[in-house]
Amino acid sequence: MKKIILLISSVLFMVSCHIVTPEEPVEENQKEYEAYGVLTITSSGFTKEDLRVKLIEKDDATMDLYMFDVKFAAAMPVTIDMLISGVGYAKSGNEIHFYGDSIIPTAGGKPYEKYIIRDLEGKITTDSIVLSNYYGETPSVYRGAIKK
Repeated sequence: MKKIILLISSVLFMVSCHIVTPEEPVEENQKEYEAYGVLTITSSGFTKEDLRVKLIEKDDATMDLYMFDVKFAAAMPVTIDMLISGVGYAKSGNEIHFYGDSIIPTAGGKPYEKYIIRDLEGKITTDSIVLSNYYGETPSVYRGAIKK
């Protein structure tokens, strides 16, 4: 009986695990853009619904890209909050185009070199955030509606 309780407890612990990356406070002179949408892993068709994404303009003309409660596969035992720093961007009218390559993401304050961000391209409009990139060898697309 004890073994069954321990097994159930460990499974529940694994299911509820979450690697947290604290959000940096947004300063008065910084702009932030937040959306909720769907992450699709295009190679497998896996989707993560209601994924929160946040981009913050930094003083050094780059952006920080946060992705919260991320999973890349149904069998992934934990979710992670990921930070992708040093994302370049350019404004064009009402749109912001952002980009990056060879960026090492962090989760829980630790670098994840195995999942280096490649070919990151995205766009922020008045009502959406769209981006595509590779996490290591894993291609993905995100589409989300701006939080108002």
